[in-house]
Amino acid sequence: MLLQMQNVFKQFFGVNVLSSVDFDLKRGEAHALLGLNGAGKSTLINIISGLYEPDYGHIWMNGRPVKISSPAQAQKHGIFTIHQAPALVENLSVAENIFLGNEPRLFKMFTDFKTMKRQAANVLNMLGNPIDPELPVRSLSLGEKYEVAIAKCFVIQPNILILDEPTAGLSERERTLLFELIRNLKRRNTGIIYITHRLNELPFICDRITILKDGRNIVTCGIDEMSEQEMIETMCGKMIVQYFPEIIPSCGQEVLKVENLCLDTRLKNVSFSLREGEVLGIAGLAGSGKKELAKSIFGHIKKDAGRIWWRNKEVDFKDPSHAVDQSFGYISDNRIKAGLFMDMGVTANMTIASLKKQNIWQLIRLDNEKESAVDKVIELDIKIRHLEQEVKYLSGGNQQKVLLGRWMMSESELYILEEPTQGIDVASKSDIYLAISDLANQGKSFILMSDDIKELIGLCSRIIVMHQGAIVDEMSASEVSEERILRGMKGAAPLMADPSQASEVGSIR
Repeated sequence: MLLQMQNVFKQFFGVNVLSSVDFDLKRGEAHALLGLNGAGKSTLINIISGLYEPDYGHIWMNGRPVKISSPAQAQKHGIFTIHQAPALVENLSVAENIFLGNEPRLFKMFTDFKTMKRQAANVLNMLGNPIDPELPVRSLSLGEKYEVAIAKCFVIQPNILILDEPTAGLSERERTLLFELIRNLKRRNTGIIYITHRLNELPFICDRITILKDGRNIVTCGIDEMSEQEMIETMCGKMIVQYFPEIIPSCGQEVLKVENLCLDTRLKNVSFSLREGEVLGIAGLAGSGKKELAKSIFGHIKKDAGRIWWRNKEVDFKDPSHAVDQSFGYISDNRIKAGLFMDMGVTANMTIASLKKQNIWQLIRLDNEKESAVDKVIELDIKIRHLEQEVKYLSGGNQQKVLLGRWMMSESELYILEEPTQGIDVASKSDIYLAISDLANQGKSFILMSDDIKELIGLCSRIIVMHQGAIVDEMSASEVSEERILRGMKGAAPLMADPSQASEVGSIR
């Protein structure tokens, strides 16, 4: 056995986060670590990677007891972690990042850049998707950055590689490449701990699963021994009968109209409209222009040409604050870097967009802010210890609910959502889906971008598909099919859906 953990306990602020947890990892296997947000997964991998020490428990590597009291010690044991956002130096080249701290030397003094580039190219070629080693990392896609992070580990020859939500934000092609990289590492006897909320990925790469709930082991078994539905029920402790709420066809008046929107080569004469109470889905691969479209509407990016009307009045937002003044809300696909103030409390994060409404004559009314925050915490079932708890200590699902609550407190009329359930568990997803449905029933409108096609089909009354900066297809809920969406995303001609073969999403409502 490569890694064995037995009877591990960990407590924070008097609360048991891990209680008598057992976990093991074999050489050359991918072991999935599953559980709802807050189940204890992050704490367990932080113990393995040396960020935390267990209060009690035993850890063995290769049959020998070890104490891992720091990340440096973990690396000496060959344990490396790649988080959802790979830790790379953006301004350095690919080769410099791969060999950072392990640079080949000339005369034991000077960095041998020529050798470093050659060796970096060899590693990238071996991993199956060569990237120019001289490119700056800032120019790479998220999937390519992930490959550089794996190549960096590959140079050091990891015994254990921990992958935390590795496919969040990756395109279909990048996910396929990542899975092949993982298989390559398994063939080299690297043990992989794989954390994900995308349960449909597991059969492609994982050999076993362990499910945690409330800091305790629930089950460890082979990947073929549990169905996806059984995994969900085990994690939640109950059967989730209604995963998506019913789609209610939009019947309100037109509130948003976009006409011939252009942005260099990224947006090409994009036109569409949105009605009151409508959830409009936008599907597209990385580089399709969907994110640029959202940012142009919200004032993050200045458009080159085109017109936007909001409630029959033409608008041209110079920055996002003007959009917020017009009751627009925006949730970025990167809640950590472009959404939340991680070192601030729950109340401050939720009220930041509605201070004008919360306070009068520039007088701060803290009691009023806290009262409003409590209402949204209860309404969205956000799990917190207290209102001033820093959001960096919340689970991903609760962080996402805080963001949604921010725009609900701001009384937004239009919500622009980028990957609203990325990296969160199935129970939190269900809560967010219900919140979106409730708000739509109140007449609020949504533009929803997601890489999860089932999510788009399950929530949206209408879906448009983008490819290379243009809208290539549009379909109502009654016309939609996964095949038709995928064809449009890849640039193929629209394929009219057979109503008798409508999406399977209805079967899990």
